Amino acid sequence: MPGLTGLRAGIGFKEVQANFNPALGYLNRSGIRDFSAGDSVRLLYRASREVLREPFTIWDPDASSGEQPITIPAGEFTYAAPALYIQSESSRKLSGEMTYRRGGFYGGERNSIEVETTWFPTRHFRGFVSYGYNGIELPEGDFTLKLARVGLDIIFSNTLSWASLIQYDNGSETIGINSRLHWVPEAGREGFIVLNHNLLDLDRNDSFNSSLAGLSLKFSHTFRF
Repeated sequence: MPGLTGLRAGIGFKEVQANFNPALGYLNRSGIRDFSAGDSVRLLYRASREVLREPFTIWDPDASSGEQPITIPAGEFTYAAPALYIQSESSRKLSGEMTYRRGGFYGGERNSIEVETTWFPTRHFRGFVSYGYNGIELPEGDFTLKLARVGLDIIFSNTLSWASLIQYDNGSETIGINSRLHWVPEAGREGFIVLNHNLLDLDRNDSFNSSLAGLSLKFSHTFRF
């Protein structure tokens, strides 16, 4: 509930152990075990008013798909959509969040869901999987947007890390791969090795072929005077 008088709930736990030594008072973790539940559930409601001064093409699929573009005409649009948002505490080894929304959209209706799960087993490794779905029904036509992402981060040391991301969307029928190795030997010096690779389903038969590939190397050195 909004405001200060709404419905709220929380839980917390703190234990100050025998070897606690605050020294000058700047430390708040030495000898302390502190726990708070960060899970949340929210009910949201959003009302929107938009004025399009000229037609707007909201769906423009590839010509090979056989689908026709969908264009929203110029005009004033007022619509509202309630939403449910659920999030678990991100400090856990396994956490996630979900948003579900259904309501009006440019004179039609939108039904959407976004889900993400993160796995953080150690401080050196993080992986996540996310999926987004938008089902759009408009007077001018219907279409569906899908976006899937998989990410992986590995921290080898305080100077070397590796981050990778794979992403797919059905609008362009493209799978994009980005992988980056990042090296920081010391402050003011850093190097990158970046790989980008795109796979495209031209005839939309779930058969992807390489459309773009590139490898970049970069090293920078900051000089201070």
